Amino acid sequence: MKRKMLALFVASTLVGNTFAQEEQVAENSAATEASADDAASAGLNHWSIALKGGLDYFRWLDKSVNFQGGAVVEYTANPLWGLGLEYLYQMNNHDKKGTSIEFDGTVHDIDLFASVNISNLLAKYRSEAWQKLNIYANGGAGVSVYSWDAEDKNFKSAEREDSDYLWLVTGSGLIEYNLNKNFALGLEGRVKLNNRQDFAPVGGAKANLGANLLFRYKFGGESNVRNVALVDFEPKVEAPDITPLVDSLKRQNDEAAAKMEEQIANQNAAIKKLQEQVKAVQDSLNKHIQDTKQPVKYTPTKEEDEIIKTAFAQLEFETNKAIIKRSSYSSLDGLAMLLKQHNEWSVILKGYTDNSGNAAKNLQLSKDRSASVKAYLVSKGVPAGHIQTFGYGSADPVASNATLAGRAKNRRVEIELFSK
Repeated sequence: MKRKMLALFVASTLVGNTFAQEEQVAENSAATEASADDAASAGLNHWSIALKGGLDYFRWLDKSVNFQGGAVVEYTANPLWGLGLEYLYQMNNHDKKGTSIEFDGTVHDIDLFASVNISNLLAKYRSEAWQKLNIYANGGAGVSVYSWDAEDKNFKSAEREDSDYLWLVTGSGLIEYNLNKNFALGLEGRVKLNNRQDFAPVGGAKANLGANLLFRYKFGGESNVRNVALVDFEPKVEAPDITPLVDSLKRQNDEAAAKMEEQIANQNAAIKKLQEQVKAVQDSLNKHIQDTKQPVKYTPTKEEDEIIKTAFAQLEFETNKAIIKRSSYSSLDGLAMLLKQHNEWSVILKGYTDNSGNAAKNLQLSKDRSASVKAYLVSKGVPAGHIQTFGYGSADPVASNATLAGRAKNRRVEIELFSK
């Protein structure tokens, strides 16, 4: 009787501790509402109950198989793990076989266990259809309260019946399918180990194997934790609204870009102005070089020399005047065309007279005649800046002024060509 009282005391203590732990969990949950788990589980139901039954393989020696059945109350903290309290009734009846005796026996297992959802642990992103199927690994500890009564008349022991308790540890694997939001059907394989071998007057085994069908009811239905996928249970991290920050950065970027574009435009304008100044200086320098460059006398080719000689051989002026006769225009046109083809040339025209008459008038007439030739050439498109004119009067005669023919040769205009 003392043993029975002790066994019942142990069982009631386990049950009391279980509910005390549940109350403590509830208090801790209320005290830490700001935690991620509480935020995720707000409004969810964590409780479920299950009935299960099947066969146990209780004794190695007689290889006896008997019926077992029981119930489970479980608190599922989240889609990964939970805690449960299990009661299991096991028959341990034996028929006489060989040297074995015949007796009726029963075992009451009471254990507290922890349950881990292996499916959610390994494949939390599986599809909604596959989330209905879950595999659990359970492990726990408790007591086995047993009793037996020998029926064999040949049993000579002083005690024909006995009852006691043993410590136990359990492990099980459960495949469970959610029929709907409230009900689930499962298949369990269970192993139990006790702390000693003898359960009855004959040798027994520490290990007990069993297989059970399980039918579970989930409180809260849709809101029960066992119906919630792990990805939906985990706290959702809401991304902050960065639109104002993006808008601010965009505005700053636009302002910086506009300022940079303005700076670039100003720099380009300054560069353009500097380039213009450099070009002006370069042009001025080139002009200065060109103007100060010593001209080199140019020797015409045979064809060019022929055009030049023809122009001046046929050049005639009206008597004592600087007016070119029309008969000289065609040959001067050929000279003008040649000069326009060579802009790199500079031209010097020299006018001369014979020694007849007043020397001062002759000097002026020589200047006017060379100027008339220049004016005609300019009228035909030769740049005026390329031509310089001079008059020398009767100086530098090319023939004797004593004869009429000599004086005619001395009345002339000569040309000199220079190339820079």
